[in-house]
Amino acid sequence: MTAQLQLFITLLLHFGAGISDGIVLHRRAGDDVVLPPDFDSHYPCSDVDWLLYNPYINFIVSNGSIVKTSPGADKISLSSNCSLIINNITAENAGLYNCRVRKTVGPTSMFLNVLTVSPYQPHGDPGRDEDVTLRCSLNKYLYGCEKNSIIWLDETGTVLVGEGDGFVSGGQESCVHYLIVKYQKGSKRRFTCRVVDGWRVKIESEYTLDFTDSSPIDTVLIIEWVFGGLMVVLVIIAMFPIIYRMKVKMNNPNNQTDVHLPCSSSEQG
Repeated sequence: MTAQLQLFITLLLHFGAGISDGIVLHRRAGDDVVLPPDFDSHYPCSDVDWLLYNPYINFIVSNGSIVKTSPGADKISLSSNCSLIINNITAENAGLYNCRVRKTVGPTSMFLNVLTVSPYQPHGDPGRDEDVTLRCSLNKYLYGCEKNSIIWLDETGTVLVGEGDGFVSGGQESCVHYLIVKYQKGSKRRFTCRVVDGWRVKIESEYTLDFTDSSPIDTVLIIEWVFGGLMVVLVIIAMFPIIYRMKVKMNNPNNQTDVHLPCSSSEQG
């Protein structure tokens, strides 16, 4: 791609196909999404390019073929009508998509926003005696999120703000909202992260924390027992040849180590 063409596409995506003219899609991480082309179906897919801007331009499809070096290329395919199909989407698939035919940029841009909910701390384990921080993020193209547009709710549908029974709200930072859930032994809690525009719900995703004890025995303790038992077995296997030789020696007192050598010739006479 020439520098002039890249500049043209960039300007067009930023200004020519603004947010108001683009199609905005909200999807959850793990969903499949189909992005339809905005042109007459008589065009062959060999004339079609798909581009992703997030934040740099990436060719997803070039002349009807998937670009193997593009982000998440292994999850992307092209349908018979040239629709872009993305399976099991993740945060990296969020961005601005544009379809063009015969090197002419299409008139419509599609903005794919991906909602992701997951434990924030890498060591977080809801089955252990510790609090868990949940992270809800809306991954999107460049623009931030309105204040209070991402909220957390409990099982009753109550919006969780500040600090309450079993939770602490971390508040919304740009397009991310954290929720600290206090450890509650024997309980199972379900929380919902919701993206709203005023009173209208754009998308939401549930996350369940299971603090119930599935087993009275700690997993780490089980691993230690298994490892200890394995070490005992290995020691027994290693000692078996020694024990066997000792047993043979005890049953055969006239073995080689007990044979008396004859007297030397100087002592005979």
